[in-house]
Amino acid sequence: MLEMSRQVIINADDFGLSPAVNRGIIEAFKAGGVTSTSLMVNMPGFDDAVQLAHGYPDLSVGLHFNLTYGRPISDPASVPSLVKEDGAFHGETIARTWDSRDVSKELTAQWNHFVKTGLRPTHLDSHHLLHQHHPEIYKVMAHKAYKEGVPLRRVQISHSLSDVPSPRMTDYILLDSYGGDEGRQRLRQHLLSIQEGVTEIICHPGYVDESLLENSNWIEIREQELALFANPEVANTLAAIGVSPVNYRVLQRQKPSVCSRVGYRSRTSRTRKQLSSPLTVVQRRSRGKGKRANNGKKKVQLPYN
Repeated sequence: MLEMSRQVIINADDFGLSPAVNRGIIEAFKAGGVTSTSLMVNMPGFDDAVQLAHGYPDLSVGLHFNLTYGRPISDPASVPSLVKEDGAFHGETIARTWDSRDVSKELTAQWNHFVKTGLRPTHLDSHHLLHQHHPEIYKVMAHKAYKEGVPLRRVQISHSLSDVPSPRMTDYILLDSYGGDEGRQRLRQHLLSIQEGVTEIICHPGYVDESLLENSNWIEIREQELALFANPEVANTLAAIGVSPVNYRVLQRQKPSVCSRVGYRSRTSRTRKQLSSPLTVVQRRSRGKGKRANNGKKKVQLPYN
């Protein structure tokens, strides 16, 4: 039997959020600390990010589907459940009142806006882990990823849904933030713990500019993560421990794994507890039974950027 390799995708979220964030992500990519990124198509750094992406064709760029920052690509009047009276998205504190038809329309609009640049998304994920926290958004995104033939970011919350396709996913995912020396040590432990298969590590490196200050409450942590992921130590550690840095294109060339074909049920109480903090680390395939996720219309504060 052939031994499986250990592979890691290090994905920098929020490409396109601002020019300074873009610059930081590219620096981390050039240093070998980032292998992939996800593009926000409705934010001020979009045009700059597209130009950079064309200049670095080896950088895997996915669509970072966004329903919380800025304004929709669609006419706001055509997606009324997603926006406030002024036409902007509701923001980070949101009510679960989205109409799935509006979600699908805006996802299509953001996808098409991306494709018009001459680039094509290598994968699909969401800002603030929306498809993890909201079953109906997961369903819309799973259908889109399957239709377009691209991988979808793995979630830890298993949703009780029917008639949902199974797009390609990584085998594992690690959610954490990496500030200061403690963050550096945690990242090292994460790298040493990578298992056979494909693992995604999510990060948010970037510089700070006025555009970022106007649109995000994740500020200092971005420069702290940039100092870590733009350091050759990350690439050197991967080489030393025999973990291969890859990007989402590797999943486009593979058949879906067994775990990617598993149906999604509700999250376990243990996973709910783990996901209550933005410093959560979760490395697992989705599995196990539990109570169905609450679909009530109460407001939820999203804990992860």
